[in-house]
Amino acid sequence: MTRIDFHSHILWNVDDGSLSKEMTLDMLSIAEEEKVQCICATPHFIINEQEIDLEEYLERFQLLTEAYKGNVNILPGLELYMNPKLPEYYKKGKIFGLNRKKYMLIELPMRDFPIYTRDVFYELSILGVKPIIAHPERNLKIQQSPSLLMELLDDGVFAQMNAGSLLGVYGQAAKDSAELFVKKNMIHLLGSDAHNNQRRSPRISKAYR
Repeated sequence: MTRIDFHSHILWNVDDGSLSKEMTLDMLSIAEEEKVQCICATPHFIINEQEIDLEEYLERFQLLTEAYKGNVNILPGLELYMNPKLPEYYKKGKIFGLNRKKYMLIELPMRDFPIYTRDVFYELSILGVKPIIAHPERNLKIQQSPSLLMELLDDGVFAQMNAGSLLGVYGQAAKDSAELFVKKNMIHLLGSDAHNNQRRSPRISKAYR
């Protein structure tokens, strides 16, 4: 089975992820130990707060691929924070999906489920985008009402779970939700959501098992 880490913050000095090139290379070494074949470099993109220019991203991504000499295939991507303007930004070429293709990783606020969520996903789908909701098991509203996630899945949205959620890294509520979603076959993708080489590292193999 190909082991892909669909969500990580391995680009250094871009967001709250890796703090240095050395940390990034160490994170990638950990990914190799975990038998990861591909890892997506998905820094946060928050409209009006933390916007990454595409050209700047690609320059930083090239620095990463030039610095790394290992066996893990690194793919570009973004973790987009939910915003009504996401379809507009996509049409203008300001945001992109994993590997610059149609699958787009989108994060909800941790404690909220915006009323426009399904509308945004629908508008993106009309544009040919396949939305992926990032770590829904960590969202408070979805924890309380799993039917919210099921409605998104019925709409054709994919779901990405954090490896650490299954292991209790984010608390009991996230762990309980993660186990429920796996049991009910509601998860499509797994990611480490790695931010560093310590507590939030790219360790993913135990969750895969």
